[in-house]
Amino acid sequence: MRVPIDAIFDAFDGPLLLVDDTERQRMTRVLQASRPAVENAIYRIFSEALRGVNEGLDGARVDVRLVDDGLDIEVLEEAETGDFESDFTLSPGDVEKLTLRIIEPLKQAAAAAAAEEGRSLNNWISAALARHLERRSRQGRREMRRAARDARRAGRDAASDDEAGLD
Repeated sequence: MRVPIDAIFDAFDGPLLLVDDTERQRMTRVLQASRPAVENAIYRIFSEALRGVNEGLDGARVDVRLVDDGLDIEVLEEAETGDFESDFTLSPGDVEKLTLRIIEPLKQAAAAAAAEEGRSLNNWISAALARHLERRSRQGRREMRRAARDARRAGRDAASDDEAGLD
């Protein structure tokens, strides 16, 4: 998705009509000279906002790039790291047997997905379960970070109120 920055600079066209030609030319030059700094500031604002958005996403992230005519914002799928599977790698003697009752269409879909990945159905289900548990673990860590951030904000707000003499 492309977000054009020109609209910000175009917004000055109307107000510039209120000043005489000589002053308008000077102000136009100032605006043109400040464009790289303004673009950079807009990029930093978007990056910071998207950092918060990315904390709440699971399995994807939003990336922003400054390009010639604006900002390019893209949602990217995160590659699975594989770390979750290594956490659950067991020796053959440690494997537990599980009888699983599952509806036939779901079993067929899982078997097809396993075959596409060149895995056995058992291995594919084990890996899918490990991925799910890792996502839950990441979600828990995100929630803990969010709670810590909220507590820091509340502390800063309370300190600001104390400094202002508010109770």
